[in-house]
Amino acid sequence: MKQIGAKTKARSALRYLGSALLTLWVISVLVFAGTNIRPAEDVARQALGRTVTESQLQTFIDENGLDRPLPQRYASWLGDFVQGDWGESAVTGRPVRPAIVPRLWRSLLLALAAALVAVPISVLLGIFMARRRQRRSDVATNVFLAGISALPEFVVGLALTTVFAVSLGWLPVDSTALTFGSASDKVLAYVLPAATLVILVVPYIARVTRAAVSETLQASYTRAAVLRGLQPRIALWDFAVRNAAVPILNAVAINFIYMLGGVIVVENVFGFPGIGQLLVQSIGRADVITVQAAAMTIGAIVILINMSTDGLAVYFTPKLRGRKT
Repeated sequence: MKQIGAKTKARSALRYLGSALLTLWVISVLVFAGTNIRPAEDVARQALGRTVTESQLQTFIDENGLDRPLPQRYASWLGDFVQGDWGESAVTGRPVRPAIVPRLWRSLLLALAAALVAVPISVLLGIFMARRRQRRSDVATNVFLAGISALPEFVVGLALTTVFAVSLGWLPVDSTALTFGSASDKVLAYVLPAATLVILVVPYIARVTRAAVSETLQASYTRAAVLRGLQPRIALWDFAVRNAAVPILNAVAINFIYMLGGVIVVENVFGFPGIGQLLVQSIGRADVITVQAAAMTIGAIVILINMSTDGLAVYFTPKLRGRKT
């Protein structure tokens, strides 16, 4: 029986890995097609400028292989990317990988710092609301969170900048110190972007937590545990919260992905040198190779986050371990 169970788990893991690789391949097709849909001359002209000559255009097209058939260019690009060669920017003339990796780590660190603050606040706030369901405090908190969630990223960012950077002078206005400032300056440069993300993601996770915990608090197994004399605190955390973990984890994963990919607006508001800012800049100057590498990197991380979330969901929900996939 143990061998059968091990084989089943191995097959499930391989099937899941195959699905992840297939998803990444689909992303690569969409990214490459989206960045190569325009004629080669338009790409070259946007990269080099309007005053470029015809000979310069043709040289750019020849050097970057833009005159080759699309399937051939895709196969060559994907093969190089898998081997770690992410190409060379046609705009800057420098390798793409050294430009992306430091920015990626900054964006990951920013998202992680925001998550470490936002998740505990969101879960505790959601539990607070669930235990006071339909009371005035629950309704008032729900209305307040709905109002916060309706605010755009740049509005929250500018409001925090006005208060804490301009009026009080406690924090820097932007995050440019990350590229040349001291260690303390670099730490302070994370504060306002991270605080903006915290404010933006707390409402969603808190409301999902409220709904999930409210449902499990009303479940028969939780009520039975309380009737048997189990302490309310243990019944709350070991029964209600644990059984509500899957939707909470999904909400956290969705918002972490948002903080990583949707952080583009926040990074540009604060001049944060992350991968989101790089992606916007590269699109603006038609730096196709950099856009492709950045999009593929974000896609791979999103898939990895989803896989980790599914693993945690199985851990918190034992009945999923024996389910056939």
